Amino acid sequence: MSYFGKFYLVGPDARKAADWLFTADVRKAPGTTVYTCMLNKDGGVESDLTVSPIDPGPRDSALAPAFEGDGYYLAIGGAAAQYNWSHIRTVLQEKHFRCQLIDRSEELGMISIQGPASRSVLQEVLDVDLSNEAFPFSTHQLATAAGCLVRAMRLSFVGEMGWELHVPREHCLQAYRAVMEAGAKHGIANAGYRAIDSLSIEKGYRHWH
Repeated sequence: MSYFGKFYLVGPDARKAADWLFTADVRKAPGTTVYTCMLNKDGGVESDLTVSPIDPGPRDSALAPAFEGDGYYLAIGGAAAQYNWSHIRTVLQEKHFRCQLIDRSEELGMISIQGPASRSVLQEVLDVDLSNEAFPFSTHQLATAAGCLVRAMRLSFVGEMGWELHVPREHCLQAYRAVMEAGAKHGIANAGYRAIDSLSIEKGYRHWH
Protein backbone atom coordinates (compact mmCIF):
# COMPACT_ATOMS: atom_id res chain seq x y z
CA MET A 1 0.00 0.00 0.00
CA SER A 2 3.02 2.26 -0.33
CA TYR A 3 1.44 3.92 -3.36
CA PHE A 4 -0.91 5.82 -1.02
CA GLY A 5 -0.54 9.58 -0.79
CA LYS A 6 0.88 10.65 2.58
CA PHE A 7 0.50 14.34 3.37
CA TYR A 8 0.84 16.56 6.42
CA LEU A 9 -1.51 19.49 6.94
CA VAL A 10 0.16 21.72 9.54
CA GLY A 11 0.10 25.29 10.79
CA PRO A 12 -1.90 27.86 12.79
CA ASP A 13 -5.03 27.41 10.63
CA ALA A 14 -4.72 23.66 10.05
CA ARG A 15 -7.74 22.96 12.25
CA LYS A 16 -9.86 25.50 10.37
CA ALA A 17 -8.76 23.99 7.06
CA ALA A 18 -9.58 20.49 8.29
CA ASP A 19 -13.04 21.63 9.41
CA TRP A 20 -13.70 23.01 5.93
CA LEU A 21 -12.27 20.05 4.00
CA PHE A 22 -13.54 16.98 5.86
CA THR A 23 -17.02 15.70 6.70
CA ALA A 24 -16.09 14.02 9.99
CA ASP A 25 -15.13 15.85 13.16
CA VAL A 26 -11.33 15.67 13.25
CA ARG A 27 -11.00 17.91 16.32
CA LYS A 28 -9.62 14.96 18.24
CA ALA A 29 -6.64 14.42 20.49
CA PRO A 30 -3.31 13.46 18.89
CA GLY A 31 -3.17 9.68 18.64
CA THR A 32 -6.66 9.44 17.13
CA THR A 33 -7.33 8.42 13.53
CA VAL A 34 -10.56 9.45 11.77
CA TYR A 35 -11.92 7.91 8.57
CA THR A 36 -13.70 10.64 6.61
CA CYS A 37 -14.73 12.00 3.25
CA MET A 38 -13.28 15.16 1.73
CA LEU A 39 -15.76 17.45 -0.01
CA ASN A 40 -15.64 20.22 -2.58
CA LYS A 41 -17.43 23.57 -2.36
CA ASP A 42 -20.57 22.05 -3.92
CA GLY A 43 -20.76 19.28 -1.33
CA GLY A 44 -19.55 16.60 -3.74
CA VAL A 45 -17.19 13.89 -2.54
CA GLU A 46 -13.60 14.33 -3.68
CA SER A 47 -12.05 11.47 -1.71
CA ASP A 48 -12.17 9.19 1.30
CA LEU A 49 -9.12 9.18 3.54
CA THR A 50 -7.83 8.85 7.09
CA VAL A 51 -6.94 11.97 9.07
CA SER A 52 -4.74 11.57 12.14
CA PRO A 53 -4.11 14.49 14.52
CA ILE A 54 -0.43 14.50 15.51
CA ASP A 55 1.95 16.23 17.90
CA PRO A 56 5.03 18.01 16.51
CA GLY A 57 8.12 15.85 16.25
CA PRO A 58 11.20 16.73 18.33
CA ARG A 59 13.09 17.17 15.06
CA ASP A 60 11.72 17.42 11.56
CA SER A 61 11.39 14.06 9.80
CA ALA A 62 9.12 12.35 7.29
CA LEU A 63 7.55 10.33 10.11
CA ALA A 64 7.18 13.09 12.70
CA PRO A 65 7.48 16.62 11.26
CA ALA A 66 8.22 19.71 13.33
CA PHE A 67 5.56 22.43 13.12
CA GLU A 68 3.74 25.17 15.03
CA GLY A 69 -0.02 25.11 15.51
CA ASP A 70 -2.09 22.04 14.72
CA GLY A 71 -1.04 19.08 12.61
CA TYR A 72 -2.76 16.25 10.73
CA TYR A 73 -1.37 13.25 8.90
CA LEU A 74 -3.44 12.39 5.81
CA ALA A 75 -3.35 8.98 4.11
CA ILE A 76 -5.14 9.00 0.75
CA GLY A 77 -5.65 6.28 -1.88
CA GLY A 78 -2.78 6.47 -4.35
CA ALA A 79 -4.84 6.50 -7.54
CA ALA A 80 -6.23 9.91 -6.61
CA ALA A 81 -3.34 11.21 -4.50
CA GLN A 82 -2.10 13.87 -6.91
CA TYR A 83 -5.63 15.03 -7.67
CA ASN A 84 -6.39 15.34 -3.97
CA TRP A 85 -3.13 17.18 -3.36
CA SER A 86 -4.19 19.76 -5.95
CA HIS A 87 -7.68 20.03 -4.46
CA ILE A 88 -6.36 20.69 -0.95
CA ARG A 89 -3.81 23.21 -2.22
CA THR A 90 -6.55 25.07 -4.08
CA VAL A 91 -8.72 25.24 -0.96
CA LEU A 92 -5.84 26.53 1.17
CA GLN A 93 -5.11 29.27 -1.35
CA GLU A 94 -8.73 30.29 -1.94
CA LYS A 95 -9.59 30.40 1.77
CA HIS A 96 -6.26 31.98 2.78
CA PHE A 97 -5.70 29.40 5.50
CA ARG A 98 -2.33 29.87 7.21
CA CYS A 99 -1.03 26.35 6.94
CA GLN A 100 1.19 24.12 4.85
CA LEU A 101 0.53 20.93 2.93
CA ILE A 102 3.64 18.74 2.94
CA ASP A 103 3.99 15.74 0.63
CA ARG A 104 5.91 12.78 2.11
CA SER A 105 4.48 10.14 -0.25
CA GLU A 106 7.87 9.16 -1.67
CA GLU A 107 9.58 9.13 1.72
CA LEU A 108 7.19 6.80 3.55
CA GLY A 109 6.19 3.24 2.75
CA MET A 110 3.02 1.59 4.03
CA ILE A 111 2.53 -2.04 5.06
CA SER A 112 -0.96 -3.31 5.96
CA ILE A 113 -1.23 -6.39 8.20
CA GLN A 114 -4.81 -7.62 8.32
CA GLY A 115 -6.54 -10.65 9.80
CA PRO A 116 -7.37 -12.32 13.13
CA ALA A 117 -3.69 -13.14 13.80
CA SER A 118 -2.43 -9.62 13.07
CA ARG A 119 -2.07 -8.74 16.76
CA SER A 120 -0.10 -11.91 17.50
CA VAL A 121 2.19 -11.26 14.55
CA LEU A 122 2.82 -7.60 15.26
CA GLN A 123 3.25 -8.07 19.00
CA GLU A 124 6.50 -9.85 18.11
CA VAL A 125 7.58 -6.96 15.87
CA LEU A 126 6.51 -3.78 17.67
CA ASP A 127 7.70 -2.58 21.07
CA VAL A 128 4.27 -1.34 22.23
CA ASP A 129 1.29 -3.07 23.84
CA LEU A 130 -1.28 -3.97 21.16
CA SER A 131 -4.11 -4.92 23.51
CA ASN A 132 -7.53 -3.33 23.04
CA GLU A 133 -7.02 -1.23 26.16
CA ALA A 134 -3.60 0.08 25.15
CA PHE A 135 -4.17 0.36 21.41
CA PRO A 136 -7.88 0.82 20.55
CA PHE A 137 -9.33 0.81 17.04
CA SER A 138 -8.88 4.09 15.11
CA THR A 139 -5.78 5.17 17.00
CA HIS A 140 -2.11 5.49 16.09
CA GLN A 141 1.21 5.43 17.92
CA LEU A 142 4.88 5.80 17.13
CA ALA A 143 6.63 2.49 17.78
CA THR A 144 9.84 0.66 17.02
CA ALA A 145 9.81 -2.21 14.51
CA ALA A 146 12.98 -4.12 13.68
CA GLY A 147 15.05 -1.33 15.16
CA CYS A 148 13.40 1.52 13.25
CA LEU A 149 10.74 4.06 14.17
CA VAL A 150 7.34 3.59 12.48
CA ARG A 151 3.84 4.98 12.85
CA ALA A 152 1.44 2.13 13.64
CA MET A 153 -2.26 2.69 12.98
CA ARG A 154 -4.98 0.31 14.11
CA LEU A 155 -7.26 0.34 11.08
CA SER A 156 -9.05 -2.17 8.91
CA PHE A 157 -11.02 -1.96 5.69
CA VAL A 158 -11.50 -5.74 5.38
CA GLY A 159 -13.71 -6.42 8.40
CA GLU A 160 -10.96 -8.08 10.45
CA MET A 161 -8.55 -6.79 13.05
CA GLY A 162 -5.56 -5.09 11.50
CA TRP A 163 -2.85 -2.46 11.57
CA GLU A 164 -1.00 -0.28 9.09
CA LEU A 165 2.70 0.44 9.50
CA HIS A 166 3.89 3.73 7.99
CA VAL A 167 7.63 3.30 7.59
CA PRO A 168 10.49 5.55 6.41
CA ARG A 169 11.49 4.39 2.94
CA GLU A 170 15.01 3.37 3.94
CA HIS A 171 13.62 0.99 6.59
CA CYS A 172 10.75 -0.58 4.65
CA LEU A 173 12.56 -3.77 3.72
CA GLN A 174 13.74 -4.57 7.23
CA ALA A 175 10.27 -3.88 8.67
CA TYR A 176 8.65 -6.05 5.99
CA ARG A 177 11.09 -8.91 6.64
CA ALA A 178 10.44 -8.72 10.38
CA VAL A 179 6.68 -8.95 9.80
CA MET A 180 7.01 -11.89 7.42
CA GLU A 181 9.36 -13.73 9.79
CA ALA A 182 7.03 -13.24 12.76
CA GLY A 183 4.02 -14.21 10.66
CA ALA A 184 5.46 -17.38 9.16
CA LYS A 185 4.06 -19.65 11.88
CA HIS A 186 0.65 -18.00 11.44
CA GLY A 187 0.56 -18.68 7.69
CA ILE A 188 1.08 -15.07 6.66
CA ALA A 189 0.89 -14.39 2.92
CA ASN A 190 1.26 -11.41 0.63
CA ALA A 191 -1.96 -10.02 -0.84
CA GLY A 192 -2.55 -7.30 -3.41
CA TYR A 193 -4.61 -4.18 -2.98
CA ARG A 194 -7.47 -5.56 -5.08
CA ALA A 195 -7.75 -8.37 -2.55
CA ILE A 196 -8.37 -5.74 0.12
CA ASP A 197 -11.11 -4.17 -2.01
CA SER A 198 -12.72 -7.58 -2.60
CA LEU A 199 -12.67 -8.43 1.11
CA SER A 200 -14.12 -5.01 1.86
CA ILE A 201 -17.07 -5.71 -0.44
CA GLU A 202 -17.57 -9.19 1.04
CA LYS A 203 -17.79 -7.60 4.49
CA GLY A 204 -20.47 -5.22 3.23
CA TYR A 205 -18.40 -2.05 3.15
CA ARG A 206 -19.51 0.09 0.21
CA HIS A 207 -16.00 0.96 -0.79
CA TRP A 208 -13.88 0.56 -3.93
CA HIS A 209 -10.75 2.37 -5.11
